[in-house]
Amino acid sequence: MAASTPGHFLIGSEDDPVRCYYLREAVERPAGKSTQWLVARFRTLGMFRHSPGSHFAVALRAELGFDEEGVARTISGRGITLGDTSLASPDPQVPEQASPRFGGARGAQVESFWHGGNFLYRETGVLPDGLRDGTWYHVHVHVHDECWIAFWIDDGDGARIAGPAIVQDDALHPVTPGRTGVVIALGRGADETGPWRAEFRDIGSGWF
Repeated sequence: MAASTPGHFLIGSEDDPVRCYYLREAVERPAGKSTQWLVARFRTLGMFRHSPGSHFAVALRAELGFDEEGVARTISGRGITLGDTSLASPDPQVPEQASPRFGGARGAQVESFWHGGNFLYRETGVLPDGLRDGTWYHVHVHVHDECWIAFWIDDGDGARIAGPAIVQDDALHPVTPGRTGVVIALGRGADETGPWRAEFRDIGSGWF
């Protein structure tokens, strides 16, 4: 069963990802601060074995877009993905000169999101063999006013295993400006073979 509290997000194979997500609508921004940060512990139990095409979007400066029935349909923000996006292809609206930088990954990478589109930065992909079930990861994400996005991943003991990966997102990507929210949402893959669950714990976000 999915559960979302101020610092935790749990989701399982029985849950519908358009109705089960983590949303913090706003994170207070002190005057003079330019970078929003996020930290969280992340673990899957059976997800990468039974749903290998799935991934999570972790977005800062974020908001969700809802349909007329109140169901979440789109994300806007800047951040990362965790999981398999290897089959992703660029939106037809992506300019041709930007397409070579677009590409999915199996572990984690920078992504920007907007209502109706997204962009995955090929050069920021880490952990090419993919994430592992039953392993705690400590995830760190920073997003700066000038569209710089950085992230790194530590293991359960705090040792660095990936990153930092840093890129400046294209300012022309139509990410909704002025938002301070946090969104964690599942992009669910097809052809699942069994039950699974995933959890984000000790989620924190602020500014410096």
